[in-house]
Amino acid sequence: MANSTVRGRRTAPETAALVDGLLGASRALVALSARSLAQVDAEVTLVQYRALVVLASRGPQRTTDLAAELEVAPSTATRMSDRLVRKGLAERFRRGDDRRAAWVMLTPAGRDLVGAVMRHRRRAIAKLVRGLQVADPQGLARALEEFAAAAGEASEQLWWRQWRSSTTRPADTVPA
Repeated sequence: MANSTVRGRRTAPETAALVDGLLGASRALVALSARSLAQVDAEVTLVQYRALVVLASRGPQRTTDLAAELEVAPSTATRMSDRLVRKGLAERFRRGDDRRAAWVMLTPAGRDLVGAVMRHRRRAIAKLVRGLQVADPQGLARALEEFAAAAGEASEQLWWRQWRSSTTRPADTVPA
């Protein structure tokens, strides 16, 4: 591999092979996510579910910050939040120190939905992994953890710890 890298950078063929592999894995994981969402009979879209996951992993968010994380317009995040509030999966509030900014956070029902889908996904992924022939499972696990970290995702242990506290409203807030 030393010959195939230049100053720590991957060559074009190495990069292309990794990108191709990750694209295939991404399609499989998106399909698995959609099936998991359907299994819990949730009436939310994948994008709405992603918003719930962000709220579960990062806690309460200003709608503008949620929009930035989801890479959508603030008005789109506001409409999405409206739908999630109507479904009882999220709630809005304002902080006493800045009543202009609307914040959104999970309700217990939203947290429970995310937890149920994540547990379903974990079982489905575990089933797939048991059928794999991988020469270095620990090395692959490390590479996937690095990939997730590069994408800004928390480790699995940290994610679940944040999920458990995701319905805790910050002090000095009022309903929006």
